[in-house]
Amino acid sequence: MSGATWFGAHLVASADEAGSRTALVFGDKSWTYAELDLAVRRTVARLDKAGVSRGDRLVMQGAARPEALITLFAVTRMGAVLVPLHPQVTAAELAVVCEETEPRAVLADEGFPQGSGIRLAWEDLHPEDEGPEAPASASPAGSDIAVIAFTSGTSGRPKGVALTHDNLYWSMVNGLSRLPVGTHDTALVSTPLAHVAVLGGLPQYTWARRGTVVLAPKFDPDLFVDLVRDHRVTCAFAVPAMSALLARHPRFTSGELDTLRWILSGGSPAQSATREQFRARGIGVVNSYGLTETSAGVTYSAPTESATSAGAPAPHVELVVVDGTGSPAPTGTAGEIWVRGPSVASAYRSAGGPLPVADAEGWFHTGDRGRFDAEGRLEVVGRLKDTIITGGENVDPAEVENALADFPGVVEVAVSGAPDPVYGEVVTAFLVTASGTPTLDDVRGHLDGRLARHKWPRRLCVVPALPRGATGKLQRARLTSLLDD
Repeated sequence: MSGATWFGAHLVASADEAGSRTALVFGDKSWTYAELDLAVRRTVARLDKAGVSRGDRLVMQGAARPEALITLFAVTRMGAVLVPLHPQVTAAELAVVCEETEPRAVLADEGFPQGSGIRLAWEDLHPEDEGPEAPASASPAGSDIAVIAFTSGTSGRPKGVALTHDNLYWSMVNGLSRLPVGTHDTALVSTPLAHVAVLGGLPQYTWARRGTVVLAPKFDPDLFVDLVRDHRVTCAFAVPAMSALLARHPRFTSGELDTLRWILSGGSPAQSATREQFRARGIGVVNSYGLTETSAGVTYSAPTESATSAGAPAPHVELVVVDGTGSPAPTGTAGEIWVRGPSVASAYRSAGGPLPVADAEGWFHTGDRGRFDAEGRLEVVGRLKDTIITGGENVDPAEVENALADFPGVVEVAVSGAPDPVYGEVVTAFLVTASGTPTLDDVRGHLDGRLARHKWPRRLCVVPALPRGATGKLQRARLTSLLDD
């Protein structure tokens, strides 16, 4: 990996030293490292001509297209700041982003909502003609902001996390220290490009090792299998919901996935049933824990670890689990996860000025619940605010979801608390099934011997689909709206 720490320096080093290797594949087109770097330099020149300069913010529709990746590297290379958004963002959401970031320009498709600043189309930065290259310029400083990534919260006003070049560099160092990514690997990316797993995750690790990244236009199980087969993909990133859909797909057991050695899983607590299906198929699963505020992963498991383990902290990460007083929780006891290290963002972007991400001692209070085992490995059990308090007992929804993940016929499962006049809340299970309609007694029979009785659901709702956000994250706050009156 290049000694320079600014975002994209690893791509430049690879272009200089291994320019003929294939860097990117999309559809029937591919780019070598030299060609990809040339496209970035030409895009820098077009951005400069369009009036974007060092320090400016550029809001980009985060479509899964190679032009978006090229723009990401071009904007950050010139010292400007990229603000990537999901392609389906609404006008109201865009208004919040523009208010918080005051962008110089917005790059998007024609149908994308109008925002403030110069309006650019993809064709403006990536025309058919080749165009001039940008002259050499000073590299960004490590403390400069590279990306403002908006969190995909399920409620409330979204927050823009200001990630510096140093944050993203140390995230890459952490990932490369734990993941078996090599020169001959081909990684599949099928998540929205606004996801931190793209900005600071597997594709960046792959390019640092001079491997090949295959970009999918969207996630679809059939397309996923096609791309693995056609490009001999060896590794991929998938949130647990994506993995569950793949494990239940008819082609999962075919020989078309034989080149896939492992997947990197993150974005929500792991589900043991899905991981066991991948293991039985000969595909390793590396669970990870990370957030937008930590520039992607801060823990990584080994494929041989417990199915729900997120692994031990990466080398350049401090991680503690604390009780309600802020003191370290005993081993095996759940508490709030706090993170400190150079990959943790220093501030949220706000029109009124930067707001701190961490406390005075540098700890980011994640709001997630977790516990350490005796070997120092983290298990994530859910969000603090999602804890169900039923009859005075605390229940972690993720624990119940994990126990129900292998319920016969279940496709997806979510658990939440529903208001109750006697218990305060009652554990409520929401199931998406492939066939049939299970009863509450069926569910309880499945949990008998697996969970204490106070954790068993008292209500059951079979639904056609679970509410999920743009990145596939479960929108738990919307679950109770699915309940019948």
